[in-house]
Amino acid sequence: MTIEALIKVVPPPAAPVEAFSGPWPPLEAELGTALPEDYKDFVRVYGSGYFMEFLGIYVPRSCNPNLRLESRVQTIGEYLVYDVEPPYPLWPSPGGLLNFGGTDNGDELFWLARGAPADWKVVLWDRGLLAFEVLECGLTDFLAGLATGEILPKAFPEDILQCDCLFQPNSDIDG
Repeated sequence: MTIEALIKVVPPPAAPVEAFSGPWPPLEAELGTALPEDYKDFVRVYGSGYFMEFLGIYVPRSCNPNLRLESRVQTIGEYLVYDVEPPYPLWPSPGGLLNFGGTDNGDELFWLARGAPADWKVVLWDRGLLAFEVLECGLTDFLAGLATGEILPKAFPEDILQCDCLFQPNSDIDG
């Protein structure tokens, strides 16, 4: 899916907070991988914010280390291994889980970084059940599917669509 398809179901903010347009090469060198184009489009158009009053997508170079993509990618491995043995390696291992977001319930969102970034699937770690769910889609398909009700991960509340705002820019980025 493209950013245009997501925009049709979730209008972006007029003034995104901490939108990131690059440069991408230094960030990707720091992470050790290229990132999916739909993610790059998402952080450029939507910036830092709260999706469906339930989840956030980490953005590069955020002032808040808890919302900063590169901070979360580096620390999530230590966090996960105390709770569960992941069924996939963690980034930076080849084909590893690369963290890109999280929920109010403490669930974590990952890409399964196998193949080209455009082919990466979303993986949800359900903190409550200590289980992983692979969703056969990328980031913008996942977000659009949540907004339309076509996708509902097992870990997510059934009433997720009963929210006042599909996307709210972060107003307190200092955390």
